[in-house]
Amino acid sequence: METWTEKYRPLRFADIRGHKRIKKLFEASAARGCQGLPPIILYGPPGTGKTSLALALASEAYPTISHTISSLYLNASDERSIEVIRERIVQFTRTMWPGIKRKFVIFDEVETMTEPAQASLRALLDDVDREGHQQTPLFLFLCNSLYRVHPAIRSRCIALFCGHVPIHYVRESLEAIQVAEGVSKEMIRLPSDTTFRIQRGDMRAFVSAVQYEKNLNEWEEWLNRLSSAPRGRSIYVWEDGLRRIPFCILIRHVFLWLNMQSRMVTNTAVTEFVNLCMKVQDANTDTILAVIPAAWEAIP
Repeated sequence: METWTEKYRPLRFADIRGHKRIKKLFEASAARGCQGLPPIILYGPPGTGKTSLALALASEAYPTISHTISSLYLNASDERSIEVIRERIVQFTRTMWPGIKRKFVIFDEVETMTEPAQASLRALLDDVDREGHQQTPLFLFLCNSLYRVHPAIRSRCIALFCGHVPIHYVRESLEAIQVAEGVSKEMIRLPSDTTFRIQRGDMRAFVSAVQYEKNLNEWEEWLNRLSSAPRGRSIYVWEDGLRRIPFCILIRHVFLWLNMQSRMVTNTAVTEFVNLCMKVQDANTDTILAVIPAAWEAIP
């Protein structure tokens, strides 16, 4: 079964939501066949559209030619060796096709490659520099963390940050997918503001949840249970949360919720609760449950 994240992946700039500045730059570059465009690093959190932007650039640079001919896509987490770089990339870049002046080499998750493998790209990037970004391939590196990309790559590229897509765009996209697939809106609630903050706006995770009929707002529901638990009973909600995820992640969800309620700074009891969470975050479950529920219930 085809995943909806791929089935509904936008491959044209007009279909990509958000990222206005990057799209403007890429649209202007695609119009001239990407002549003069230096190597690019697109970095940012998961599910923010980095791969879609790279594929859209390759598609729109040659709209009448299949992007499978003009571009080579590599998921670096699966293909990390120097041999892959030498064999696949060099072989691809040396093959000429009518109508294609610049090919595209797209590295996804480049930060997962070994350091020697990343460093070995320097020679290819130096060839691009000497040629002036006219005929040699355009390298597009995609990653979540820029600091894990080898300096030999960073120093030869322009880095562009891909932030979270605004929540109203996410909801519009999910609604369109629901309609296209005939999914009842009653079956899957769209992500709430709280869910969006917790999930960090990961569009891929949201689309996958809709496809497999997962509860998008399970942590909002848990937070509502926690906030409404009677005195002396919140320990059962904390126990449920700790069965699902580690305490360090669980309190992040709680802190985000408190911040959205504008209670993180003005409430002394909240400050004491936060300090206590930091103190016991590496403790065992019994220790956490012995102190955290009481501190939580002390918040007015």
